[in-house]
Amino acid sequence: INGYMYGNQKGLEMCRGEIVSWHLMGLGSEVDIHGIYFSGNTLVIKGTRKDTVNLFPHTSATAVMKPDSEGIFEVACLTTDHYTGGMRQTYQVKRCGSSAKDEQYTHQKTYYIAAIELEWDYSPNRTWEQERHQFHDESPGNPFLNKEDKFIGSKYKKVVYREYTDQTFSTLKERNEEEEHLAILGPLLLTNVGDRIRIIFKNMAFRPYSIHAQGVKTDSPAITETSPGATQEYIWEIPMRSGPEEGDSACIPWAYYSTVDRVKDINSGLIGTLVVCRKEVNRVIPESKILQFALLFMVIDENESWYLDENIKIYSANPGDVNKEDEEFIESNKMHAINGRVFGNLNGLTMHIGDKVNWYLLGMGNEVDMHTAHFHGHSFNYKYNRTFRGDVYDLFPGTFQTVEMSPKYPGTWLLHCHVTDHIHAGMETTYSVLPNQSSDIRQTTV
Repeated sequence: INGYMYGNQKGLEMCRGEIVSWHLMGLGSEVDIHGIYFSGNTLVIKGTRKDTVNLFPHTSATAVMKPDSEGIFEVACLTTDHYTGGMRQTYQVKRCGSSAKDEQYTHQKTYYIAAIELEWDYSPNRTWEQERHQFHDESPGNPFLNKEDKFIGSKYKKVVYREYTDQTFSTLKERNEEEEHLAILGPLLLTNVGDRIRIIFKNMAFRPYSIHAQGVKTDSPAITETSPGATQEYIWEIPMRSGPEEGDSACIPWAYYSTVDRVKDINSGLIGTLVVCRKEVNRVIPESKILQFALLFMVIDENESWYLDENIKIYSANPGDVNKEDEEFIESNKMHAINGRVFGNLNGLTMHIGDKVNWYLLGMGNEVDMHTAHFHGHSFNYKYNRTFRGDVYDLFPGTFQTVEMSPKYPGTWLLHCHVTDHIHAGMETTYSVLPNQSSDIRQTTV
Protein backbone atom coordinates (compact mmCIF):
# COMPACT_ATOMS: atom_id res chain seq x y z
CA ILE A 1 0.00 0.00 0.00
CA ASN A 2 1.78 3.17 -1.22
CA GLY A 3 4.96 1.09 -1.41
CA TYR A 4 4.88 -0.09 2.22
CA MET A 5 4.14 -3.46 3.85
CA TYR A 6 3.28 -4.81 7.31
CA GLY A 7 2.36 -1.55 9.03
CA ASN A 8 5.34 0.55 7.91
CA GLN A 9 3.36 3.41 6.38
CA LYS A 10 3.20 6.53 8.55
CA GLY A 11 0.86 9.48 8.69
CA LEU A 12 -2.61 7.92 8.55
CA GLU A 13 -3.88 9.93 11.53
CA MET A 14 -7.18 11.70 12.15
CA CYS A 15 -9.46 13.01 14.88
CA ARG A 16 -12.49 11.23 16.19
CA GLY A 17 -15.64 12.76 14.68
CA GLU A 18 -14.02 14.58 11.75
CA ILE A 19 -14.88 13.85 8.12
CA VAL A 20 -12.18 11.88 6.28
CA SER A 21 -12.07 11.13 2.55
CA TRP A 22 -10.16 8.05 1.48
CA HIS A 23 -9.13 8.10 -2.19
CA LEU A 24 -8.32 4.53 -3.19
CA MET A 25 -6.67 3.36 -6.41
CA GLY A 26 -5.80 -0.04 -7.81
CA LEU A 27 -3.27 -0.98 -10.48
CA GLY A 28 -1.49 -4.16 -11.53
CA SER A 29 -2.33 -7.50 -13.11
CA GLU A 30 -5.05 -10.14 -12.83
CA VAL A 31 -4.03 -10.95 -9.24
CA ASP A 32 -4.78 -7.38 -8.14
CA ILE A 33 -8.25 -8.12 -6.81
CA HIS A 34 -8.35 -6.17 -3.58
CA GLY A 35 -10.91 -5.85 -0.81
CA ILE A 36 -9.57 -2.93 1.23
CA TYR A 37 -10.98 -3.32 4.73
CA PHE A 38 -11.00 -0.57 7.37
CA SER A 39 -11.35 -2.16 10.80
CA GLY A 40 -12.96 -0.29 13.68
CA ASN A 41 -14.98 2.21 11.61
CA THR A 42 -17.22 2.22 8.54
CA LEU A 43 -17.41 4.09 5.23
CA VAL A 44 -20.01 5.59 2.94
CA ILE A 45 -19.49 4.83 -0.74
CA LYS A 46 -22.05 5.33 -3.51
CA GLY A 47 -24.63 6.17 -0.87
CA THR A 48 -24.23 2.82 0.89
CA ARG A 49 -22.64 1.70 4.14
CA LYS A 50 -19.53 -0.48 3.86
CA ASP A 51 -16.24 -1.10 5.60
CA THR A 52 -14.55 -2.68 2.57
CA VAL A 53 -13.87 -1.22 -0.88
CA ASN A 54 -13.15 -3.52 -3.84
CA LEU A 55 -10.39 -2.41 -6.22
CA PHE A 56 -9.15 -3.84 -9.51
CA PRO A 57 -6.44 -2.78 -11.97
CA HIS A 58 -7.02 0.84 -13.00
CA THR A 59 -10.13 1.41 -10.85
CA SER A 60 -10.55 4.04 -8.17
CA ALA A 61 -13.06 4.98 -5.50
CA THR A 62 -13.66 7.64 -2.88
CA ALA A 63 -15.06 6.58 0.48
CA VAL A 64 -16.04 8.91 3.32
CA MET A 65 -15.48 8.04 6.97
CA LYS A 66 -16.55 9.76 10.17
CA PRO A 67 -14.58 7.75 12.76
CA ASP A 68 -16.25 7.27 16.14
CA SER A 69 -13.81 4.75 17.61
CA GLU A 70 -10.44 5.79 19.03
CA GLY A 71 -7.25 3.82 18.77
CA ILE A 72 -4.99 2.20 16.20
CA PHE A 73 -6.85 0.16 13.59
CA GLU A 74 -5.88 -1.95 10.62
CA VAL A 75 -6.46 -1.07 6.98
CA ALA A 76 -5.73 -4.17 4.93
CA CYS A 77 -6.60 -6.17 1.85
CA LEU A 78 -8.89 -9.09 2.76
CA THR A 79 -7.67 -11.18 -0.20
CA THR A 80 -5.94 -14.02 1.65
CA ASP A 81 -2.56 -14.02 -0.10
CA HIS A 82 -2.39 -10.23 -0.05
CA TYR A 83 -3.15 -10.07 3.67
CA THR A 84 -0.51 -12.66 4.61
CA GLY A 85 1.91 -11.10 2.10
CA GLY A 86 1.92 -7.74 3.89
CA MET A 87 -0.78 -5.60 2.26
CA ARG A 88 -1.83 -4.16 5.59
CA GLN A 89 -1.16 -0.91 7.41
CA THR A 90 -2.58 0.93 10.42
CA TYR A 91 -4.48 4.17 10.84
CA GLN A 92 -4.90 6.07 14.09
CA VAL A 93 -7.98 7.86 15.41
CA LYS A 94 -7.25 10.36 18.19
CA ARG A 95 -9.44 12.29 20.60
CA CYS A 96 -8.99 15.94 19.61
CA GLY A 97 -10.88 18.01 22.14
CA SER A 98 -14.65 17.45 22.23
CA SER A 99 -14.92 15.61 18.95
CA ALA A 100 -17.90 13.23 18.92
CA LYS A 101 -20.70 12.22 21.25
CA ASP A 102 -21.37 8.62 22.18
CA GLU A 103 -24.67 7.13 21.03
CA GLN A 104 -27.19 5.58 23.38
CA TYR A 105 -28.15 1.92 23.03
CA THR A 106 -31.72 1.16 24.04
CA HIS A 107 -31.92 -2.59 23.43
CA GLN A 108 -29.60 -5.42 24.38
CA LYS A 109 -29.53 -8.87 22.84
CA THR A 110 -27.59 -11.80 24.26
CA TYR A 111 -26.39 -14.78 22.21
CA TYR A 112 -24.66 -17.90 23.54
CA ILE A 113 -22.27 -19.05 20.82
CA ALA A 114 -19.58 -21.70 20.93
CA ALA A 115 -16.77 -22.82 18.65
CA ILE A 116 -17.23 -26.57 18.28
CA GLU A 117 -15.31 -29.16 16.27
CA LEU A 118 -17.16 -31.61 14.03
CA GLU A 119 -16.88 -33.73 10.91
CA TRP A 120 -18.04 -31.81 7.84
CA ASP A 121 -19.01 -33.39 4.52
CA TYR A 122 -18.93 -30.98 1.59
CA SER A 123 -20.85 -33.48 -0.56
CA PRO A 124 -22.93 -35.95 1.48
CA ASN A 125 -24.86 -36.98 -1.65
CA ARG A 126 -23.35 -37.15 -5.16
CA THR A 127 -26.54 -38.18 -7.02
CA TRP A 128 -27.33 -34.66 -8.30
CA GLU A 129 -23.73 -34.18 -9.42
CA GLN A 130 -23.55 -37.52 -11.25
CA GLU A 131 -26.90 -36.99 -13.01
CA ARG A 132 -25.81 -33.53 -14.08
CA HIS A 133 -22.59 -34.90 -15.61
CA GLN A 134 -23.87 -38.30 -16.78
CA PHE A 135 -22.86 -37.65 -20.40
CA HIS A 136 -19.25 -36.81 -19.48
CA ASP A 137 -16.52 -39.42 -19.20
CA GLU A 138 -16.26 -38.55 -15.53
CA SER A 139 -17.60 -35.90 -13.18
CA PRO A 140 -15.41 -32.78 -12.82
CA GLY A 141 -16.02 -33.17 -9.09
CA ASN A 142 -13.87 -36.30 -8.88
CA PRO A 143 -10.54 -34.49 -8.27
CA PHE A 144 -12.10 -32.80 -5.22
CA LEU A 145 -14.38 -35.50 -3.82
CA ASN A 146 -12.87 -38.90 -4.65
CA LYS A 147 -11.04 -40.44 -1.75
CA GLU A 148 -7.93 -42.06 -3.19
CA ASP A 149 -4.64 -43.03 -1.61
CA LYS A 150 -3.16 -39.55 -1.69
CA PHE A 151 -6.32 -37.46 -1.29
CA ILE A 152 -8.65 -36.67 1.60
CA GLY A 153 -12.06 -36.74 -0.15
CA SER A 154 -15.21 -34.82 0.80
CA LYS A 155 -15.03 -35.13 4.61
CA TYR A 156 -12.91 -32.90 6.82
CA LYS A 157 -12.71 -32.03 10.47
CA LYS A 158 -13.83 -28.41 10.90
CA VAL A 159 -14.53 -25.89 13.65
CA VAL A 160 -17.80 -23.93 13.40
CA TYR A 161 -19.90 -21.43 15.34
CA ARG A 162 -23.07 -22.87 16.87
CA GLU A 163 -25.70 -21.29 19.10
CA TYR A 164 -26.71 -22.66 22.50
CA THR A 165 -29.80 -21.99 24.58
CA ASP A 166 -28.12 -20.53 27.68
CA GLN A 167 -24.87 -19.85 29.52
CA THR A 168 -24.46 -23.50 30.56
CA PHE A 169 -23.71 -24.46 26.94
CA SER A 170 -25.36 -27.82 27.62
CA THR A 171 -28.17 -27.62 25.02
CA LEU A 172 -27.44 -26.87 21.39
CA LYS A 173 -30.12 -24.64 19.87
CA GLU A 174 -31.77 -26.64 17.11
CA ARG A 175 -31.95 -25.02 13.70
CA ASN A 176 -35.43 -24.68 12.26
CA GLU A 177 -36.47 -25.16 8.65
CA GLU A 178 -35.62 -21.58 7.72
CA GLU A 179 -32.08 -22.00 9.13
CA GLU A 180 -31.22 -25.29 7.39
CA HIS A 181 -29.55 -23.45 4.51
CA LEU A 182 -26.90 -21.94 6.81
CA ALA A 183 -25.04 -25.27 6.76
CA ILE A 184 -21.43 -24.55 7.82
CA LEU A 185 -22.18 -20.91 8.71
CA GLY A 186 -22.74 -19.79 12.27
CA PRO A 187 -26.18 -18.55 13.37
CA LEU A 188 -27.77 -15.72 11.40
CA LEU A 189 -27.71 -12.84 13.91
CA LEU A 190 -30.41 -10.19 13.40
CA THR A 191 -30.17 -6.78 14.99
CA ASN A 192 -31.20 -3.13 14.59
CA VAL A 193 -29.42 0.20 14.77
CA GLY A 194 -29.35 1.22 18.42
CA ASP A 195 -28.87 -2.32 19.73
CA ARG A 196 -26.11 -3.59 21.96
CA ILE A 197 -25.16 -7.21 21.30
CA ARG A 198 -23.68 -9.32 24.06
CA ILE A 199 -21.96 -12.49 22.83
CA ILE A 200 -21.18 -15.10 25.47
CA PHE A 201 -18.60 -17.16 23.61
CA LYS A 202 -17.30 -20.55 24.71
CA ASN A 203 -14.33 -22.07 22.96
CA MET A 204 -14.87 -25.84 22.84
CA ALA A 205 -12.05 -26.32 20.33
CA PHE A 206 -8.38 -27.23 20.74
CA ARG A 207 -6.75 -23.84 20.12
CA PRO A 208 -7.50 -20.14 20.79
CA TYR A 209 -10.30 -18.53 18.76
CA SER A 210 -12.43 -15.40 18.97
CA ILE A 211 -15.60 -13.92 17.48
CA HIS A 212 -15.75 -10.47 15.88
CA ALA A 213 -18.05 -8.81 13.36
CA GLN A 214 -17.11 -6.32 10.69
CA GLY A 215 -19.00 -3.04 10.86
CA VAL A 216 -19.70 -3.01 14.62
CA LYS A 217 -18.29 -0.74 17.32
CA THR A 218 -16.23 -2.20 20.18
CA ASP A 219 -14.59 -0.71 23.26
CA SER A 220 -11.07 -1.49 22.04
CA PRO A 221 -9.33 -2.08 18.70
CA ALA A 222 -7.84 -5.26 20.17
CA ILE A 223 -10.03 -8.37 19.84
CA THR A 224 -9.46 -10.63 22.82
CA GLU A 225 -8.80 -14.27 22.03
CA THR A 226 -10.52 -17.03 24.00
CA SER A 227 -8.43 -19.97 25.19
CA PRO A 228 -9.57 -23.58 24.73
CA GLY A 229 -12.26 -24.42 27.30
CA ALA A 230 -12.70 -20.78 28.36
CA THR A 231 -15.77 -18.53 28.12
CA GLN A 232 -15.48 -14.87 27.11
CA GLU A 233 -17.91 -11.97 26.78
CA TYR A 234 -17.77 -9.86 23.60
CA ILE A 235 -19.77 -6.63 23.25
CA TRP A 236 -20.80 -5.32 19.83
CA GLU A 237 -22.48 -1.92 19.66
CA ILE A 238 -24.63 -1.03 16.65
CA PRO A 239 -24.56 2.76 16.14
CA MET A 240 -26.04 4.55 13.15
CA ARG A 241 -22.80 4.09 11.22
CA SER A 242 -23.20 0.29 11.46
CA GLY A 243 -26.61 0.35 9.80
CA PRO A 244 -27.95 1.01 6.31
CA GLU A 245 -27.42 4.37 4.63
CA GLU A 246 -30.20 6.09 2.69
CA GLY A 247 -29.08 4.36 -0.49
CA ASP A 248 -29.10 0.88 1.08
CA SER A 249 -31.72 -1.79 1.54
CA ALA A 250 -33.52 -1.73 4.91
CA CYS A 251 -31.18 -4.46 6.20
CA ILE A 252 -27.51 -5.01 5.32
CA PRO A 253 -25.14 -7.93 6.06
CA TRP A 254 -21.74 -8.05 7.71
CA ALA A 255 -19.50 -11.10 8.21
CA TYR A 256 -18.36 -12.24 11.64
CA TYR A 257 -15.43 -14.59 12.16
CA SER A 258 -12.44 -15.43 14.36
CA THR A 259 -9.52 -12.99 14.19
CA VAL A 260 -6.77 -14.86 16.08
CA ASP A 261 -5.45 -15.92 12.68
CA ARG A 262 -7.91 -14.46 10.21
CA VAL A 263 -6.86 -16.67 7.28
CA LYS A 264 -6.58 -20.03 9.03
CA ASP A 265 -9.56 -19.48 11.33
CA ILE A 266 -11.97 -18.72 8.47
CA ASN A 267 -10.68 -21.56 6.30
CA SER A 268 -11.09 -23.85 9.32
CA GLY A 269 -14.81 -22.94 9.37
CA LEU A 270 -15.40 -20.02 11.74
CA ILE A 271 -17.62 -17.56 9.89
CA GLY A 272 -21.22 -16.34 10.03
CA THR A 273 -23.53 -13.47 9.07
CA LEU A 274 -24.70 -10.47 11.08
CA VAL A 275 -27.65 -8.53 9.64
CA VAL A 276 -28.23 -4.92 10.73
CA CYS A 277 -31.60 -3.31 9.99
CA ARG A 278 -32.76 0.27 10.24
CA LYS A 279 -34.09 1.35 13.61
CA GLU A 280 -37.65 1.62 12.28
CA VAL A 281 -37.67 -1.92 10.91
CA ASN A 282 -39.54 -4.33 13.19
CA ARG A 283 -37.37 -5.60 16.02
CA VAL A 284 -38.27 -9.13 15.00
CA ILE A 285 -38.89 -9.36 11.27
CA PRO A 286 -41.97 -11.58 10.81
CA GLU A 287 -40.92 -14.68 8.92
CA SER A 288 -44.24 -14.59 7.02
CA LYS A 289 -43.27 -11.22 5.57
CA ILE A 290 -39.59 -11.57 4.72
CA LEU A 291 -37.63 -14.77 4.19
CA GLN A 292 -33.92 -14.38 4.85
CA PHE A 293 -31.15 -16.47 3.33
CA ALA A 294 -27.41 -15.91 3.88
CA LEU A 295 -25.04 -17.31 1.24
CA LEU A 296 -21.24 -17.41 1.46
CA PHE A 297 -19.52 -17.98 -1.89
CA MET A 298 -15.97 -19.02 -1.08
CA VAL A 299 -13.29 -21.44 -2.22
CA ILE A 300 -12.55 -22.86 1.22
CA ASP A 301 -8.88 -23.78 1.25
CA GLU A 302 -8.39 -26.84 3.44
CA ASN A 303 -4.64 -26.48 2.94
CA GLU A 304 -4.93 -23.41 5.19
CA SER A 305 -6.96 -25.20 7.86
CA TRP A 306 -5.58 -25.79 11.35
CA TYR A 307 -6.79 -29.38 10.93
CA LEU A 308 -4.95 -30.33 7.70
CA ASP A 309 -2.52 -32.78 9.30
CA GLU A 310 -5.30 -34.32 11.36
CA ASN A 311 -7.52 -34.64 8.30
CA ILE A 312 -4.76 -36.44 6.42
CA LYS A 313 -4.42 -38.94 9.29
CA ILE A 314 -8.17 -39.47 9.69
CA TYR A 315 -9.49 -39.47 6.13
CA SER A 316 -6.64 -40.45 3.79
CA ALA A 317 -6.54 -44.15 2.94
CA ASN A 318 -2.73 -44.13 3.18
CA PRO A 319 -1.59 -41.04 5.12
CA GLY A 320 2.06 -41.92 4.56
CA ASP A 321 1.64 -41.52 0.80
CA VAL A 322 0.29 -37.96 1.06
CA ASN A 323 2.60 -35.23 -0.19
CA LYS A 324 1.35 -31.85 1.04
CA GLU A 325 3.44 -30.09 -1.63
CA ASP A 326 1.92 -32.07 -4.52
CA GLU A 327 -0.06 -29.74 -6.82
CA GLU A 328 -2.89 -32.24 -7.32
CA PHE A 329 -3.23 -32.70 -3.56
CA ILE A 330 -3.26 -28.94 -2.97
CA GLU A 331 -5.94 -28.44 -5.64
CA SER A 332 -8.07 -31.30 -4.27
CA ASN A 333 -8.39 -29.44 -0.95
CA LYS A 334 -9.86 -26.26 -2.46
CA MET A 335 -13.57 -26.72 -1.94
CA HIS A 336 -15.62 -24.47 -4.22
CA ALA A 337 -18.58 -24.16 -1.91
CA ILE A 338 -21.74 -22.25 -1.13
CA ASN A 339 -22.14 -22.31 2.66
CA GLY A 340 -19.73 -25.22 2.76
CA ARG A 341 -21.65 -27.45 0.32
CA VAL A 342 -20.95 -28.39 -3.31
CA PHE A 343 -22.91 -29.89 -6.23
CA GLY A 344 -26.47 -29.25 -5.10
CA ASN A 345 -25.99 -30.37 -1.50
CA LEU A 346 -27.08 -27.08 0.07
CA ASN A 347 -30.67 -27.65 1.24
CA GLY A 348 -33.34 -25.43 2.74
CA LEU A 349 -33.59 -22.69 0.08
CA THR A 350 -37.37 -22.99 -0.17
CA MET A 351 -39.95 -20.22 -0.65
CA HIS A 352 -43.43 -19.64 -2.04
CA ILE A 353 -44.79 -17.50 -4.85
CA GLY A 354 -45.47 -14.05 -3.44
CA ASP A 355 -42.93 -14.24 -0.64
CA LYS A 356 -40.56 -11.34 -0.04
CA VAL A 357 -37.04 -12.72 0.08
CA ASN A 358 -33.82 -11.08 1.23
CA TRP A 359 -30.66 -12.80 0.06
CA TYR A 360 -27.57 -11.75 2.03
CA LEU A 361 -24.61 -12.49 -0.26
CA LEU A 362 -21.09 -12.74 1.16
CA GLY A 363 -17.76 -13.13 -0.60
CA MET A 364 -14.49 -13.97 1.14
CA GLY A 365 -11.27 -15.75 0.21
CA ASN A 366 -8.33 -15.43 -2.14
CA GLU A 367 -7.50 -14.20 -5.65
CA VAL A 368 -9.59 -17.00 -7.19
CA ASP A 369 -12.65 -15.81 -5.29
CA MET A 370 -14.21 -13.84 -8.14
CA HIS A 371 -17.81 -15.03 -8.00
CA THR A 372 -20.83 -14.19 -10.11
CA ALA A 373 -23.82 -15.31 -8.07
CA HIS A 374 -26.46 -16.17 -10.67
CA PHE A 375 -30.11 -16.97 -9.92
CA HIS A 376 -31.94 -18.84 -12.67
CA GLY A 377 -35.63 -18.11 -13.13
CA HIS A 378 -35.87 -14.82 -11.27
CA SER A 379 -34.31 -11.39 -11.12
CA PHE A 380 -33.71 -9.34 -7.99
CA ASN A 381 -33.26 -5.73 -6.89
CA TYR A 382 -30.13 -4.33 -5.28
CA LYS A 383 -29.37 -0.79 -4.17
CA TYR A 384 -26.53 1.67 -4.70
CA ASN A 385 -28.20 5.03 -4.04
CA ARG A 386 -30.96 3.89 -6.34
CA THR A 387 -32.47 0.54 -7.25
CA PHE A 388 -30.95 -1.71 -9.90
CA ARG A 389 -32.27 -4.97 -11.29
CA GLY A 390 -30.30 -8.06 -12.25
CA ASP A 391 -30.01 -11.82 -11.91
CA VAL A 392 -26.22 -11.87 -11.35
CA TYR A 393 -24.29 -10.16 -8.57
CA ASP A 394 -20.47 -9.92 -8.48
CA LEU A 395 -18.78 -11.00 -5.26
CA PHE A 396 -15.14 -10.54 -4.26
CA PRO A 397 -13.25 -10.86 -0.96
CA GLY A 398 -14.97 -8.54 1.51
CA THR A 399 -18.16 -8.05 -0.55
CA PHE A 400 -21.41 -8.14 1.46
CA GLN A 401 -24.69 -7.25 -0.26
CA THR A 402 -28.45 -7.54 0.15
CA VAL A 403 -30.48 -8.47 -2.93
CA GLU A 404 -34.28 -8.52 -2.77
CA MET A 405 -36.43 -11.02 -4.67
CA SER A 406 -40.17 -11.60 -5.11
CA PRO A 407 -40.47 -15.10 -6.60
CA LYS A 408 -43.19 -15.55 -9.21
CA TYR A 409 -42.45 -18.81 -11.02
CA PRO A 410 -42.82 -22.24 -9.38
CA GLY A 411 -40.06 -24.77 -9.84
CA THR A 412 -36.62 -25.82 -8.71
CA TRP A 413 -34.12 -23.33 -10.08
CA LEU A 414 -30.35 -23.38 -10.43
CA LEU A 415 -28.29 -21.05 -8.23
CA HIS A 416 -24.56 -20.97 -8.85
CA CYS A 417 -21.37 -19.06 -9.49
CA HIS A 418 -21.08 -18.55 -13.24
CA VAL A 419 -17.28 -18.66 -13.33
CA THR A 420 -16.62 -21.77 -15.44
CA ASP A 421 -13.97 -23.35 -13.20
CA HIS A 422 -16.19 -22.82 -10.18
CA ILE A 423 -19.18 -24.49 -11.86
CA HIS A 424 -17.03 -27.52 -12.71
CA ALA A 425 -15.75 -27.67 -9.13
CA GLY A 426 -19.28 -27.69 -7.71
CA MET A 427 -20.16 -24.14 -6.65
CA GLU A 428 -23.82 -24.63 -7.48
CA THR A 429 -27.06 -25.59 -5.80
CA THR A 430 -30.81 -25.08 -6.31
CA TYR A 431 -33.60 -23.06 -4.74
CA SER A 432 -37.26 -24.08 -4.83
CA VAL A 433 -40.31 -21.89 -5.38
CA LEU A 434 -43.56 -23.56 -4.32
CA PRO A 435 -47.13 -22.50 -5.17
CA ASN A 436 -48.69 -19.76 -3.08
CA GLN A 437 -49.12 -20.72 0.58
CA SER A 438 -52.90 -20.50 0.23
CA SER A 439 -52.75 -23.38 -2.24
CA ASP A 440 -53.42 -26.93 -1.10
CA ILE A 441 -50.19 -28.02 -2.81
CA ARG A 442 -47.38 -27.05 -0.52
CA GLN A 443 -45.08 -29.95 0.22
CA THR A 444 -44.01 -30.78 -3.33
CA THR A 445 -41.42 -29.15 -5.55
CA VAL A 446 -41.41 -29.03 -9.33
